[in-house]
Amino acid sequence: MTGFVFPRLIFWALALAVLISCASPRYAPPASDGAALAGEERAALQGAMDTALARRARVYDLAWPVLAANTALCPNVSPSIGLVLADRGLLATMAGGLRERDLEALGIEEGLHIVHAMAGAPAGQAGLAAGMTLMAVEGEAVAKPGAAGKAIRQTLEEKDTVTLTVGGGSESRTLTITGTRACAMPVKISQSQAINAHAASGDIVIYTGLIRALTDDALQFVIAHEAAHLAERHPRKYWRNLAVSGGVVTGPLLYAGATLADMGAKAIGQRPDISVTARSLRLIAPWSTHFEAEADYLGLYMVARAGGDLTGAREAFDVFSREAPRSIYTKSTHPVTPERLVALQAAVEEIEAKREAGMPLLPNEVSHGQ
Repeated sequence: MTGFVFPRLIFWALALAVLISCASPRYAPPASDGAALAGEERAALQGAMDTALARRARVYDLAWPVLAANTALCPNVSPSIGLVLADRGLLATMAGGLRERDLEALGIEEGLHIVHAMAGAPAGQAGLAAGMTLMAVEGEAVAKPGAAGKAIRQTLEEKDTVTLTVGGGSESRTLTITGTRACAMPVKISQSQAINAHAASGDIVIYTGLIRALTDDALQFVIAHEAAHLAERHPRKYWRNLAVSGGVVTGPLLYAGATLADMGAKAIGQRPDISVTARSLRLIAPWSTHFEAEADYLGLYMVARAGGDLTGAREAFDVFSREAPRSIYTKSTHPVTPERLVALQAAVEEIEAKREAGMPLLPNEVSHGQ
């Protein structure tokens, strides 16, 4: 027994010595008021949720015209009323990554919540809005957003209209809404603060950092650019090219070697116009820069067809140049920014010429000579 007591005494003696040696505060602030602390916590949660959902609403409203006006350019089209739904758990995630119990503390009950009805979409025009709950589709009770969305789409496919029962406040009402067709491209928001967006997952994913950095016109162009990637199936083509080039196997080794080569060049003060890493990426995934250029071009047409401002593309790349200056001169899987700006200006002139001539706003396809 005594064999265990001695080491234990040493441990507690060391712990006491550490505590005594640690620095302690010099000043003593007033004790926190419990009610005030609870009030501040509630206000912080409410503010975080309101900010996150407002950002989502902004992206959804900018995306809707692009998706609705470009069905002729999208391979996958489905009927839609422009409605975003979530149960309380999903709503917590969408509200900036809160916990479901945080929403419960804010008085948000369980149920199927309307997160947003997109501006200009049938749902918004019918008077649906955030804060309402969806109770039934065609008289059938619904509880999960996926099942409700599927029921709405299937009903619209069958008869062009859908009847929804919604609650708001102490009353419920039933609305019959006529759907419209839109590009079938889910729009999602990443909590990342990076100034970026992607469509690699098959969805249009916009980063929170990008939302904060761009004006509406610039943000709509980025949304259209990612929609263009999906319309042309670039993610699938990219992976096919990786397989054909052998990049799936050789890519990591080639990339690692190229990175070391660039580090060596930097150490001796050499900076090539195109880095070895960039060249390796272009070997691993051929045509990737062309896919980006194509998405710029097609995305600009998508903005034009949606009635958007074409100057948003330049605004977006001006921000990218300021935030990532290497994009001005370093080419990798994307063209350098000056190249993109010159190409986009030519595309703007092409679109304006077609408008003046009364021609359809359709991008020019690649001409394959005989």
